[in-house]
Amino acid sequence: MKNLSLLIFCIFWKFSFAQTFSFEMYFEDATGAKDTLLFGYDAAATDSIDVSFQETNIISQPWSSEFEARITVLNPPNAWDYDEFMSVPEIGHLKKEIKKEDCLDQSLYISMIQLKNAVYPITITWDNSLFNDPCRINSIITDWHPVGWFDAIVGSSMPQNLVELKNNAPDSFTYTSIHNINSNQDTLDVLFLALGNQNQVFVGLDELESALNIYPNPASTTLHIEGISAFDQVNIIDFQGNLYPTPRSENILTIESLPPGVYLIRVTNDDRNFYHRFIKQ
Repeated sequence: MKNLSLLIFCIFWKFSFAQTFSFEMYFEDATGAKDTLLFGYDAAATDSIDVSFQETNIISQPWSSEFEARITVLNPPNAWDYDEFMSVPEIGHLKKEIKKEDCLDQSLYISMIQLKNAVYPITITWDNSLFNDPCRINSIITDWHPVGWFDAIVGSSMPQNLVELKNNAPDSFTYTSIHNINSNQDTLDVLFLALGNQNQVFVGLDELESALNIYPNPASTTLHIEGISAFDQVNIIDFQGNLYPTPRSENILTIESLPPGVYLIRVTNDDRNFYHRFIKQ
């Protein structure tokens, strides 16, 4: 009877605390300071902090005086639009995060990593042999704002491209282009990680760009929009997620005051967003 009780306990423990997939990611800054985060997914996970998967909220604990990495939980949890994630409240800091996921899911679940007291470059290491599985083959880590991820398909002149976990290990970041100021007025560096299956991140995103036609490209004074008969809103966004107000007359945008660089144009039509990259000379 004692052995049977032990067996029942072990089965309960397995189904309460295990997850379908998990891996560790190791961070080291230029001074040799190190930290480790654990990521994973399971069909039973939620957007909340899951005690059943041993997720522990350490938001009340002070940040280390040395280099430290934390996974940040927002409310709402997927506030990744350009005008959202900097302003929504943080409700949790984790060292382990298990996202909801299954191999056929079309949704994209993003983890936000915040770094404090980092001395660059940061070297990040993981086991890339784990990411040839179709359920996670399109997993990435990047300092790009998520609104610009689709542009990775057609390449980019950005200094730090999206890092595919199946190909690059270790990898390093010489800076992060996105920063967050928390409630204590601390400036934190931001990275984004997504565990993407074969249906996510890179698949079908060429179609988003091909739905729009903009010209001239590169442009210096005006942009013309074609390919969508009517649209409700047009935004120009840089790769840090910053929004640039742009005068518009029908389908013509005036961009003379826009600083030179690479941008995304986002056209909204009936709650659908269409994107295209362009270069401002």
